[in-house]
Amino acid sequence: MINVETDDILARLSALADKSRFTILQIMAKGAIGTCCDRIEAYENGCCVADVVAVTGLSQPTVSHHLKVLEKAGWVRKELRGPWTCYFPNPEALDELINALKSHIYPSIDSQGGCCP
Repeated sequence: MINVETDDILARLSALADKSRFTILQIMAKGAIGTCCDRIEAYENGCCVADVVAVTGLSQPTVSHHLKVLEKAGWVRKELRGPWTCYFPNPEALDELINALKSHIYPSIDSQGGCCP
């Protein structure tokens, strides 16, 4: 039986398996998406849907869909700031995924300090 934790791992991997979502997250995390919204500070690496549309050339409904998938998988979080819905990358999600993969695929690495006895 697949447990919830395994489902979460697969959901995170699945969300990144789409090239557009991977690209959106990558440019968000680098702070390469400037924002037109005065509610987001430059240091936050946040953006709104319109910002992603401007950078990627994807349609607004497509970007909204991709951001929703990324949010559901935990790669980004959203905040309502006035009339804007702002999205922010979640850098902890990568560490969580790496640790979960290690413990699920190679559990002996953590207990033995390596993959070989």
